[in-house]
Amino acid sequence: MEKPTFAKASSGSKTSKYFKYAIGEIILVVIGILIALQINNWNENRINNIKLKSYLTEIIKDLKNDTLSVNNSINLAKRRIKTTKSFLALTDYNALTIDSLEKSLETFYSEVPFSTSTFKKIESSGITNFGKYEDLIERFKIYYTFIIPNIKGFEGTQNRAVDIEDNYWRYNQNIYEFSYEGDLASYQNKEEARKQLIQLLQSPTARNILKIDYRRNIRNMERLNRLNGQVMQLIEATETELND
Repeated sequence: MEKPTFAKASSGSKTSKYFKYAIGEIILVVIGILIALQINNWNENRINNIKLKSYLTEIIKDLKNDTLSVNNSINLAKRRIKTTKSFLALTDYNALTIDSLEKSLETFYSEVPFSTSTFKKIESSGITNFGKYEDLIERFKIYYTFIIPNIKGFEGTQNRAVDIEDNYWRYNQNIYEFSYEGDLASYQNKEEARKQLIQLLQSPTARNILKIDYRRNIRNMERLNRLNGQVMQLIEATETELND
């Protein structure tokens, strides 16, 4: 009766050993998978980090181009403010040529070209983990998806107003015939045209248009100056991150 008992004990011992061996193999496989995943994640993060550094280097160039565009628009607004203020202060237009008088009533679009190509590359890169650049990327998102569209919205409002004003000069007023191209015949002779143009420029409607444009350019310049400061801060922050 002892032999069967020994056989059962021996069989149970072997099963236990096999079970422990199988568990050990599973653990080793799981550890191997985890290590492989960790290495894969590390490689992916390393590659993404290299890409991000390249993107950040390019985005600095984009931002510097933006500052050039913004400064050009600021300078145009400054010149327009100065010209309009000087013209509105005049009480005698007789010393001005017809060309100068015509130019004095022009209002202009505000159009700042922004460089957005690199940010679009970041958006389409598929990178979701930005690591130490996370905060910087969030600032870029605010700049490209909120600040720039906000500026474009103001531009759209200004440019629609310019269209309305342009329509007044072209189609609504009916006392002055614009020369436009010098080789086109005019029904009004030069003396009559000059007289009518001065009369038009002295009218409340014409002066109000110029005053509104003056105020609009001041606000636009203030807005662009603030924007320029924000862009310069972004450039500085990006350069600091790249140099760390």
